[in-house]
Amino acid sequence: MSYQQETNFIHQGADPDPSTGATQPPIYQTASFAHDDPQQLEDVFNGKAFGYYYSRVSNPTIDALEKRITGIEQAIGSVVVSSGMAAIANTVLSLATSGDTIVVGKSLFGSTYYLFEGLIEDSGITVKFVDSANSVEFENAIDNKTKLIFVEAIGNPKLDIPDLKKLSDIANKQGIPLVVDSTFATPYLLDAKSCGVHILVYATTKYIAGSGSTIGGVIVDTGLMNWKSYQTKKIQEASKQYGQFSFLSVAKKVRSNAGSSQSPFNAYLTSLGIDTLALRVKQQVANATALASFFEEQAAIKVNYPGLTSHPQHNLAKQQLKGFGTIITLRIGSKEKAFKVLKKLKLVHNLVNLGDAKTVAVYPATTIYRNLTEKQREEAGVYPDLIRISVGLEHPSDIIADFKQALEGLS
Repeated sequence: MSYQQETNFIHQGADPDPSTGATQPPIYQTASFAHDDPQQLEDVFNGKAFGYYYSRVSNPTIDALEKRITGIEQAIGSVVVSSGMAAIANTVLSLATSGDTIVVGKSLFGSTYYLFEGLIEDSGITVKFVDSANSVEFENAIDNKTKLIFVEAIGNPKLDIPDLKKLSDIANKQGIPLVVDSTFATPYLLDAKSCGVHILVYATTKYIAGSGSTIGGVIVDTGLMNWKSYQTKKIQEASKQYGQFSFLSVAKKVRSNAGSSQSPFNAYLTSLGIDTLALRVKQQVANATALASFFEEQAAIKVNYPGLTSHPQHNLAKQQLKGFGTIITLRIGSKEKAFKVLKKLKLVHNLVNLGDAKTVAVYPATTIYRNLTEKQREEAGVYPDLIRISVGLEHPSDIIADFKQALEGLS
């Protein structure tokens, strides 16, 4: 029997424990697992028997979260890691090595930019940055050493929308995966598999956990990539043993070797968040739409939100997403005015997280994007007078009232 998306988020991959009947996964807060028989431990180490031996490698609470996320994405498997940044780094290092190239949409979260220009390029991997909304630039940047395409489903904080189906077609033609950071879109707003996405990465810290209480990330293999034909040594070697699950096996090995495993307690908190994910995001999108409409009526500011018809990719967003997201950006006129507005806010918190139950706002230019050049900041949609807002679950009239009083006297 098939169910609606909201129902799947609660029940998919979340069957009661077969031995105890528990409806939430136990927290296996342990470093290692004992075995009475040394032969059994040897067999687990060598993959001849199922089991656990060390939580950096695998843990039942982590497995339970991976099962849930795999289920709601209708994927073939997931790899839970310590953060969203770990998810991106793990994915790239699982697919590319020194001498390879990757093609990346340059509308990026600041830390993602730092990751690509730092660790990834320091590993000998060339990063080619292109316009996230221009599919032709992606195609032209690909060469015979390119191992993946990377893009954010909704640019942070530019809020531009890449055409994922076009990018998937390009990736398929070249025999490389399309990797999409769908943190802003969430599994609720984007049906990634229907858009041809091969690999998803999320900072589960944001909407999936939902309460601002825990750091985490996840990598999802949608099952659309033919890994047997993917030409890298690591994947080809893994294919001999794991077949279509070869990427997942490599990603788990990188997780273990890099020590980017997630705490079982964090995984438990994240799993709790999935129960209310659809409900929360649906309301946050409604609140964001109401707030963006209010901002559009204010002559002293310029508002950017994909749900407004003034957004250059509104129609694409309407086709590709179930809703327009919960992030709004404002251009206030100057840094001084932006700081004045942020200081006057009473209900809305000034902090760098997003996807929280609370509405939060931040001035990103000299915080999150402090180490980028002015040109790089502008390419990412980070302007000297910009405020980024993540809309929460408060009553929309209260959110609007807080911004109304903070904007008073602005000209």
